[in-house]
Amino acid sequence: MSRSRPGPSPYALALPALALAAIGLATTAPKAMAQDLQIAIPAELTGSGASVGVLWRDGAEMAIDELNAKGGILGHKLTYTVYDTQTNPSVSRAVIQKALDGHPYAVLGPVYSGSVMVDEPLTQKAGITEIMGGVADNLTAAGDPTIFRTTAAQSQVLMPAVIYMKDTLHAKRVAMIWVNDDYGIGGHKAMQADLKKAGLQLVVDDSAEAGQISFAPDILKIRAAHPDAIFVYLHEEENARLMKGLKQQGIKSPIMGGTVTDQQTIKLAGGAAEGALSIGGMDISAPVPAVAAFHKRFLARFHVEPDHNALQAYMAVWMIKAGTEKMGKADAKGLAAALHGMTITPDKQPGILFPMHILANGDIDNGSLLTTVKGGQQVVLKVIPPAQ
Repeated sequence: MSRSRPGPSPYALALPALALAAIGLATTAPKAMAQDLQIAIPAELTGSGASVGVLWRDGAEMAIDELNAKGGILGHKLTYTVYDTQTNPSVSRAVIQKALDGHPYAVLGPVYSGSVMVDEPLTQKAGITEIMGGVADNLTAAGDPTIFRTTAAQSQVLMPAVIYMKDTLHAKRVAMIWVNDDYGIGGHKAMQADLKKAGLQLVVDDSAEAGQISFAPDILKIRAAHPDAIFVYLHEEENARLMKGLKQQGIKSPIMGGTVTDQQTIKLAGGAAEGALSIGGMDISAPVPAVAAFHKRFLARFHVEPDHNALQAYMAVWMIKAGTEKMGKADAKGLAAALHGMTITPDKQPGILFPMHILANGDIDNGSLLTTVKGGQQVVLKVIPPAQ
């Protein structure tokens, strides 16, 4: 799917010049204008990931429009084309190839780790920077110099979550439900190791499929195991279905997880999300005035609540600006090298809403948040500062 804006017909642009030449009028050649920078935005616009992919697209679009209103990047205007991955890795690979055929300056997306996993080799081969929303650890573990995150990786937040369950929830027995895709498999592997390291027992260890409707068998296992805490590592729609089922069965064990306090989960789960806990990357609920201002602008423009995906896609555009300005020129093949090792701060790049440090492997260190759901809203309990 393309959201690029239609422009004037090339024939309409050519006619005045042809007419002037035909009647022999002298013309003064205009000063050459900086070439537009084309951004490809592959996102989950349909399928089970649409609730997050649409917000990713909108966040990127808003940043591009705001930057263009300020003159673009080094005089270059940004244009963009949006592609629908349909929340399907094979489709994602196909649309990335189509995008690369158009020689984009950078690729923003997709969100789902499974899609990033299959399309990453294409952007790496092309030497084009890909700033994506996936959190699976293996996405930045293969030495690809062109891949970057917009949020904390799994390994940056899972061990703090385990420590919280042990020290604050006083959990000894944990049930885990995880989605059987690259996101969930990576999280499951890391969580198994972290729980063992912390001396906690995994009493239920069940996988689920993306888009799964019923969690009845898993809920029966959880009820029989009487865990001290339930760790949920699913996508937003599945989070909501599982949490509703747990509430209906009267299971009161504390729920912690990856995106269980995300705005989309809260919207879908309603009261079943109340009290859920999560440690994740910096989010829309961060107690930062610039984030609150972004929230207000996004809501006014799109009439929907933004989430971390919208916020991260917005900042990804400003990462491109920061890297390009560091080079002093628009160089698609040099952008990735410019971004590595950068520390980008709001005073230099106002669209970077909190300081971020880009690690050598493309991971981001900009702190994280411990959040809960209270009164149907995500509430920050603690800001965890960056390690840098």
